Amino acid sequence: MNDLSQELVIDAKGLGKTYDEADNALCIFHDLDFTLAKGESVSVLGTSGSGKTTLLNILGGLDKATSGSVKLCGKDLAACSEKVITKLRNQHLGFVYQFHHLLAEFSATENVAMPLYINGLSRREADSKALALLEKVGLSTRANHKPSELSGGERQRVAIARALVNNPACVLMDEPTGNLDDTTAKKIQALMLDLQEQFETSFVVVTHDRQLAHQMNRVLIMEEGGLRQLS
Repeated sequence: MNDLSQELVIDAKGLGKTYDEADNALCIFHDLDFTLAKGESVSVLGTSGSGKTTLLNILGGLDKATSGSVKLCGKDLAACSEKVITKLRNQHLGFVYQFHHLLAEFSATENVAMPLYINGLSRREADSKALALLEKVGLSTRANHKPSELSGGERQRVAIARALVNNPACVLMDEPTGNLDDTTAKKIQALMLDLQEQFETSFVVVTHDRQLAHQMNRVLIMEEGGLRQLS
């Protein structure tokens, strides 16, 4: 992979997340630091319930930390209104989940182009960008198919194309291969690495898949409320 820039896409310091349950406070993690450079890929491993998805949601501005700060492309999310955070997410982030969350009534092209429609781009230009990305993920011949007409791997490729359509600085992925068979999962892994090279996009991947995790530039383990780098 190319040398990584020192420009930070995400800079999180002293993160803590606690939930109040009845008379007890449940600490998910505490005093956690996390940085992500431009073009870098990082995986986060950990047992179920260790806080991986909670961390991902906080980094993406979908949840708020109890303590600490998150800067996305230099902007402190704690100092931003919800409207500004939504705009920052749309400009700088893409999201891919274990379940693709495609809109059933729309074609692959329309699903990929949806963030561009929301941004007010013309239908023609949005569809053109979406089609170009579908070609990159090997789905140009499936552009007019609806999700019900696509395989699981094809749906996930559509979801990845949708996450990249705004040329985000970072794509956050939560178990992107968790719902796929081994053969399809390996194809998705190869696609992710190829797209990272092409777009110089940063990736944060929460996963149980150690094979996928070790394809990233750094592997972090979440345990006992903290993060440590796998040596």
